[in-house]
Amino acid sequence: MAIVGLDTAVFTAPDMKKAKAFLADWGLKKVRDGKKGAVFATRIGSEIVLRPDDYPALPPAAQEGMHFREMIWGVSSRKHLAAIRKELERDREVTVDADGTIHCLDPNNIGVGFRLWQREKRVKATPERFNHAGHYRRIDARAKLYERAQPLRMGHIGFIVPNLEAAEKFYHKRLGFPISDKYAGGAATFMRNAEREDHHNLFLIWSRDGNTRFHHIAFEVNDIHEVFGGGLYVTRKQGWQTEVGPGRHPVSSAYFWYVKTPVGGAFEYFSDSDFVTGNWKPVSFRENRFSEWHLVDGIPAPEEGYRDRPSLSNAGKA
Repeated sequence: MAIVGLDTAVFTAPDMKKAKAFLADWGLKKVRDGKKGAVFATRIGSEIVLRPDDYPALPPAAQEGMHFREMIWGVSSRKHLAAIRKELERDREVTVDADGTIHCLDPNNIGVGFRLWQREKRVKATPERFNHAGHYRRIDARAKLYERAQPLRMGHIGFIVPNLEAAEKFYHKRLGFPISDKYAGGAATFMRNAEREDHHNLFLIWSRDGNTRFHHIAFEVNDIHEVFGGGLYVTRKQGWQTEVGPGRHPVSSAYFWYVKTPVGGAFEYFSDSDFVTGNWKPVSFRENRFSEWHLVDGIPAPEEGYRDRPSLSNAGKA
């Protein structure tokens, strides 16, 4: 149904000041800020919306204590938007804003909406040139060191849900999200919003305890150097806590770094994800393949005076 990408994610914040500080540190641009909340944007303009905890005009939380309220997907045309509305109205309540944005709840009571996509599809990345044996693209130049990250866009979103089967049918069968891969035994499903897309734009994990939780949103950056630069900035310099990473996903091939947020769940920097088409063959992995490798608690700062130490080659020499 011509879904283009993740347009907006809406949260309530128990501490607005802290949540806004986190989004600014994450590298998002503040677009609006007032009594009704704040809006922060990626480089393509996709948005994180923060509302006060008592803000009334929002979908209900899918689970008590959950601050995530809604994900809104961009759609390529009004015709496709109308088709989605018609499909959803078959079995659930749908509301429509003045600008045509439609809202409903998915089978796990997670708020989901759709609106006409009015942003850039992607910002053209400016990654560093990498040197490989026999293929030298960076000559007489040092690679860039990123002081912090500036996310290009939201690449995917993930939830832990009690009814994974119903969610899969809703997004795959009814809304046309192709399935990219699965964990066997109904443990998790990776889906993308179009046939030619990143490996996944929606990640759903089965909830063992029956509770619904927001898991994470992933923000694409230029390259692996920016994954490291962004992660180091928000953890070392700004004091936010690593959830897990840095590391590398074998399922999607992407490099990652997850950081805990003040609105629950995690935000992820990622780079170098697989891009797939209709020729992609989904695999049902028998084991959880979260990472090929990862650091559990981020990268600690070097010990005091580390830069002043003699090199190993000179150690012990008079």
